[in-house]
Amino acid sequence: MKFSKIGVISNPDSTRLRHEMPQFRDVISRYPAILHRELDTIDDMLPILQSYSEQGVDLIAINGGDGSLQLAVTKLLNDQPYGELPYLTVLPAGQTNMTAGALGIHGAPSDLIDLIGRKWASGALDTQTVEMPFVGMRLTPQDETIYGAFFGTAAIVRGIYTCREKFHPMKLPSWLTHILTLGYLLCSSINPFKTDKSPMRREDVTMRFDTENHEKRPYFIVLVTTLNKLVLGMAANTDVGEGALRFLSVDYGGLNLFRALRTLIFGEPRSKLVKGFVRRKMSRLTINCACPVTLDGEMFDPTPGQPIELTASDPLKFVRVCT
Repeated sequence: MKFSKIGVISNPDSTRLRHEMPQFRDVISRYPAILHRELDTIDDMLPILQSYSEQGVDLIAINGGDGSLQLAVTKLLNDQPYGELPYLTVLPAGQTNMTAGALGIHGAPSDLIDLIGRKWASGALDTQTVEMPFVGMRLTPQDETIYGAFFGTAAIVRGIYTCREKFHPMKLPSWLTHILTLGYLLCSSINPFKTDKSPMRREDVTMRFDTENHEKRPYFIVLVTTLNKLVLGMAANTDVGEGALRFLSVDYGGLNLFRALRTLIFGEPRSKLVKGFVRRKMSRLTINCACPVTLDGEMFDPTPGQPIELTASDPLKFVRVCT
């Protein structure tokens, strides 16, 4: 794949870039043909995309975390600064970088842009293309759709808060932070003396899958994604149902969470039924809950009485550079 122009959009507030931005600026300055803009505020994203469109940039590298990519994709799909969507790549500079990991993109942003710059300058930029849709979330019928790769509620939200409050300050590697958080949540799930402040308390949720209505039920976890892998390499693929959205839920109670993790980690048959755990594909989901929800780590409070609608976008084209 040959690209006419490459543009980079950096978010200096991303976790890794708070310390590595000077090094990144030094490396990218060696490749003046690569355009580079930095976000001062989130409002800068659309003008930068419009500028890149006018300059003929056909590969955009998002230098940031999952939230930065969410913002870029939302602006590209809603505001359509491009007539035809450009190719995208990710320079993973956030804390979790779940989307980059699922796309098979790993490494420090400075190293990746150095690799891209050297190969592009020599005419030997060899890439692999991955097409991936995003989850479109509309909080109310009046709201603009926000696009991300991972939606979650119930213990997903409380797990993110726990991770940020208890383990991120330790400045441990991301994989170790995720393991510690997961262990903490598992212990909380089997605690017989749960309080209303426990991260693994029940949440009553009502859902509608495509055309199937479901009664209000208590859940530990509800998540919807378009990724094929989650944190720690857990598989989200399934051969049950149809559609671009991958849905997972874990019922409240008993050892349901342990059964679900065993299935995700050890790769039990994707169509196998597991007690208290649902994994399937769908095209649309309507969800009604009182607890906060997350899209790629960003938190949102549902409007009382207004169900959240989740759909899938058309696929976007991502590239990863072959070393």
